[in-house]
Amino acid sequence: MSDPEIPASEKISPLLRARKKFFRFIVLVCIGFALGAYFTRKGFHLTPESFKAFVLSLGVLGPIIYIGIFIVRPLFLIPSIALFIGGGLAFGPVWGPTYASFGAALGGTVGFWFSRKMGHDYVKKKLKLGADMIDNTKFSFSVVFLLSLLPIMPVTVINYGAGLSTMNFKNYIAAHVMGITPRAFAYGFFGSTLLEIGSPKFRAALLILIIMGMVTAYFRLRSKQKRQEQLAKDTSTPN
Repeated sequence: MSDPEIPASEKISPLLRARKKFFRFIVLVCIGFALGAYFTRKGFHLTPESFKAFVLSLGVLGPIIYIGIFIVRPLFLIPSIALFIGGGLAFGPVWGPTYASFGAALGGTVGFWFSRKMGHDYVKKKLKLGADMIDNTKFSFSVVFLLSLLPIMPVTVINYGAGLSTMNFKNYIAAHVMGITPRAFAYGFFGSTLLEIGSPKFRAALLILIIMGMVTAYFRLRSKQKRQEQLAKDTSTPN
């Protein structure tokens, strides 16, 4: 019996993959440099102040565009942390996180159904960061809640992972919103202090993020330990 044909993508050597990734990195750096040089020549300097002024100059379109970016974010793998912080900077510590929470709920819905419809193989090819975690995590209400709350966890991994699992959509979206809302307010509060770096308000925002990360990481560790203990108990129990 002949061996199955190996896909062409798997025949690429690790060295060639590394070179391709490095080339992409160089291209992105060049594009970023070119855009920076262009806007600098046009008199636009990207600073927290100029970013806030630009967003506020959009008027009612500002929040609409901001929420719209959240909706398409799962499809383009846009970092959610940058959006949370930018929302707090542009709209303040209350409205910024409020818009972010609403947008994250809509974006989470898109990511969930996108992965559920497209399937495991397609999603794993598209998703690079955190792809292995999808296969090693049993998504449930408590798991999605904790992962959504954890400040450093990529939101796209949660959206896609839950969609690939057998988790009910209502349970997923409820857990996701309950977890992502405190995260949005923590990052939004931090973003609103970027014009006051070094102030007590800035240090308080930074401390909140650190505490949230420590607490959610602790509960995540405890949950993992309980699963391992239960697994060990199940395997040691005679049939």
